[in-house]
Amino acid sequence: MKKNALKVCLISICIGMTMNLNAQVNVASHGLTLGLPEVSLLATQSAGVNLTLSSATTAGEAVLSEIADSSAYVQFSSVISDGSPRNLSVKYTGSMPGGTSLKAKAQDPNANSAGDFGTLVSTDVTLSTTDNTLISDIGSCYSGTSADDGYRIKYTWGLNDPESNYADIRATASASITVVLTLTAAL
Repeated sequence: MKKNALKVCLISICIGMTMNLNAQVNVASHGLTLGLPEVSLLATQSAGVNLTLSSATTAGEAVLSEIADSSAYVQFSSVISDGSPRNLSVKYTGSMPGGTSLKAKAQDPNANSAGDFGTLVSTDVTLSTTDNTLISDIGSCYSGTSADDGYRIKYTWGLNDPESNYADIRATASASITVVLTLTAAL
């Protein structure tokens, strides 16, 4: 029995020594520099938005006070630096027909989008010739590239306070304005 215990002890010592001999490890390393630049890309998807207020059909009626269209989309790609969100602003260039105004409202992107889409302004934004925030605090995100991906934008064109200012409206065959959307640089 003592012989067996001695054999086990010797075998254990031999295994331990073998393990120590095999435990020598050589280590090498590579230094890597990793980079990801900020990304700020914006595009529109729309065949063009046409808004026409219908005319009165019976003597004594007013024209339709407003009309809306939700067929326009804004697609985007954004990668920000830490703590540097972006804003999407909107304005128009051109001449707004007298007695009317144009409003815009962004709606959440569809399921093809991923990331931090920011905070949508909760009410319609009345467009002017200066930038107004439509979406704030946009982080790193993307919208997808299909025709119905991105923020859907609802445009509403209508009369300014028709009860008080109806005399200000003027007929126009086809006034053209351009809506300019800007994705700001990370702050």
